[in-house]
Amino acid sequence: MGDLPVTLFHNCSILTMDSNDSEADAMAIFEGKILAVGTEPSVRAEAKSFIQKYSAKSHNEIMLAEKDLSDACIVPGFIDAHLHPALYIYFKTQLSLTGVKSHSELGKILRREDATRRSGEWIIGIDLMEDNFKDPAERHFPDRKVLDSFCPNRPVLVLRHDGHICGVNSAALQIIGIDSSNVKEKTSSSGEIRLDETGEPTGIFTETATALAIDRVPPPNLDRIRNGCKDFSAELASYGITTCGGVLQTDEKGPAGKAGVMELPLMEALLKERLIEQDFVFYLITDSPKKLKRLSQSFQPLNDKEEKYCVGGIKLFIDGTFGASTSYMFEPFSDSPEGKTGLLVNMEDHLRELIKEAYELGFQVACHSIGDRANRILVDLYHDVLVGSRSRRARFRIEHASTLTDDTIADAAKLGIVLVCQPAFIDSEYAWLERRLGSKRCNRTYPFRAIIDAGVVLAGASDAPVESAKVMKAVHVCVTRNGFVPEQAITVMEALKMFTCNAAYALGQERTKGSLEKSKLADFVVLEKDPRMVRPEKLATMKVKATYHRGKQIFEAE
Repeated sequence: MGDLPVTLFHNCSILTMDSNDSEADAMAIFEGKILAVGTEPSVRAEAKSFIQKYSAKSHNEIMLAEKDLSDACIVPGFIDAHLHPALYIYFKTQLSLTGVKSHSELGKILRREDATRRSGEWIIGIDLMEDNFKDPAERHFPDRKVLDSFCPNRPVLVLRHDGHICGVNSAALQIIGIDSSNVKEKTSSSGEIRLDETGEPTGIFTETATALAIDRVPPPNLDRIRNGCKDFSAELASYGITTCGGVLQTDEKGPAGKAGVMELPLMEALLKERLIEQDFVFYLITDSPKKLKRLSQSFQPLNDKEEKYCVGGIKLFIDGTFGASTSYMFEPFSDSPEGKTGLLVNMEDHLRELIKEAYELGFQVACHSIGDRANRILVDLYHDVLVGSRSRRARFRIEHASTLTDDTIADAAKLGIVLVCQPAFIDSEYAWLERRLGSKRCNRTYPFRAIIDAGVVLAGASDAPVESAKVMKAVHVCVTRNGFVPEQAITVMEALKMFTCNAAYALGQERTKGSLEKSKLADFVVLEKDPRMVRPEKLATMKVKATYHRGKQIFEAE
């Protein structure tokens, strides 16, 4: 990096997030690492002493650069422990349906897009949340008949907010090649192709069946992908994010279907071009844990002196989602006339073998689990694998851990399981969750207070692009919960820990990241003020003034 100056940040408050919750008012950094943090006099003295010794040893004088932060607040660089980088980049190239509140509004957007596209070009709409439509009668996912009324002459695919449901029109359904004659053979036990009363496909696909539709969508061109990648990294930097846990597909098995085959080589190519500023720990979707050793080696040539990219473990799935009514529950969904209780997308014996194999190979296991019954089963599976093991406690992860019983939380604490949760889910679901789950189950849904009080490590994530990756918005939800089961609210400091020291622990990187301590990487965020000192309702709009990654400024607010 050459002989960069020692940079001193002062006239600020600093929340270090170390084990003592220490606070400071100055910090010095040099060549990507923290040189000193503490009181301004002590940091100045240590910086000057370092400069003298370094200059004498290297025979090359270095300078002290100062940055007066005008009473701003420094916190560690934010870490999003679970997002989908390839999908996030892809979404940046497609039509956003965020905030659509009715079928008529959806139709207006699709017709406008239809008028601008070349003949035969697909329209891909993302992030539709039908549960938030104003008219209760319209709170069903648009099927082919609805989409045909908007765009009858070109293929259209609309993806639900959580990515677990998609709807297509008749033109797309014809290209996909599914009709009443073959729908049964095309339907798997872990997905659904919905049919009308005559046995014809409605154009709605759920869970793994969505891949049947998504597989037929042509990919965007490389220039659009590069631009989407730059937008992706810049957006994360504007939120203060310096490190991510990235979920990638490795073959056709996974939410993206055949298109998922390209996720790993795409990310390798984009990282090679240095289009992404953030560090990544990858969790790979595969049915073959043995692949992890080989695939982890492919990232090594992309690293500089410090490891920026690595494979942390395997990503597995046990159930579906609340939105699709496919999360695996002990009792039926409250709004299901058929008494649906969700489903397991992988059988217990199969999951046990995958968990055991990955664990014995030295990799973390991160498993998607939302329903209360799914979470109970998963904790039991983790326990089964650990029984009789002489190794140190595995840092097993549960991704989402949405609805939990008290015994599941207690057992997770005993096993040292890390719960990687998405506060933004509350923001998206609080208006309709009680209809789906009933008030009793809502009391133990996203139970952050109970998780922390039980001694479980609670790490923060967004699941972006399913949700916004904006960290301060997530902090706001943790503190206010939008009024949803307020007794499960946590403090600002606890929420910040979710996205700093706890997230670093979830990724196995707590020795170099997650807190502001001497010799750790200089990953930090400059907030406009101390978030503890503002009213809770103002947290979501708190301004990120600057983001530093390994000492380099990667974002500055205008």
